[in-house]
Amino acid sequence: MAETRYELKIHERIENGKTAIKKLRADGWVPVVFYSHGTDAVPLKMSYADVREALRSGERIFNIHINGEQRRAVIKEIQYHPVTDKVLHMDLHGVRLRDIVEIEVPLIIKGTPTGVKDEGGVLQQTIHELTIRCKGSDVPDHIELDVADMKIGDAIHVRDLESDIWTILESSDVTLISIQPPQKMEIETPVLEEEGEEGEEGEEAEEGAEEGEDEESDKDEA
Repeated sequence: MAETRYELKIHERIENGKTAIKKLRADGWVPVVFYSHGTDAVPLKMSYADVREALRSGERIFNIHINGEQRRAVIKEIQYHPVTDKVLHMDLHGVRLRDIVEIEVPLIIKGTPTGVKDEGGVLQQTIHELTIRCKGSDVPDHIELDVADMKIGDAIHVRDLESDIWTILESSDVTLISIQPPQKMEIETPVLEEEGEEGEEGEEAEEGAEEGEDEESDKDEA
């Protein structure tokens, strides 16, 4: 388990109130609040570019400096703009390495399944992140699954993952990875019902004509 060294580039924030926060965002900043057990919330800010870089880093626990003291924090909540998806606000929670934390980590697959490579199956990954509980010092960068031996019909569930240092909080029955059979292409066949109906109408017309001829013949004989 790698202990992250990624440091968030945070700055003190004196701006407060709706108007000031709006201007702050317009100037390229994201308002941030740092929470830690037993201490008051600390208002901070980060540039939008630094927030985006931090989120792309894939790290889960970050180093930060507050009042000259190095702390560790996790991103607890992010608010996004409903239309542009731009980050509007972020909450950081301080953690100690001995603390028990609940945190989401990426689920990474390794290898190409036999069922895909040799049998033409389709790999379905239903979950891309797992929520785990563990010590702050044991947070993994990701959880890796080797799927190379999976065949069509095989599946991996939460219950199939075991660890002595972390616990997955999702239900044990949740399917993570499955190999589905190839989808069959449906070939449309022409519908002949209309032609059949027309044929029946044609036959009825012919029968009617024959009946008419028979009636005329009877009259002539009479």
